[in-house]
Amino acid sequence: MTRDTEAQLLDFCAHQHGAFQESAWLGPKPVSRDEMAAVCLFLGGVDWFGHRQSLIALGHRILDGADVSFSDLVSRIGFDCARFSNLLKRRIGHA
Repeated sequence: MTRDTEAQLLDFCAHQHGAFQESAWLGPKPVSRDEMAAVCLFLGGVDWFGHRQSLIALGHRILDGADVSFSDLVSRIGFDCARFSNLLKRRIGHA
């Protein structure tokens, strides 16, 4: 995951935090399917973002049934969960 991709995902997620729409997560994005799925699964696993069940279901739907663990997905795309979490919390005011 590049810093540019990370920034795009942070902007998207900050907006979705305030106005969550499942359909927005499935629409075309300038990020890879794996990156979007990883963010969905990550945010579905934290207690501060909300929409847990929807995000987990969306992550699996985006992966289209692929048998991949979250840790393998994160490793494959180079997703720094701690960094993303800290940056997103700052954007939405939970830091």
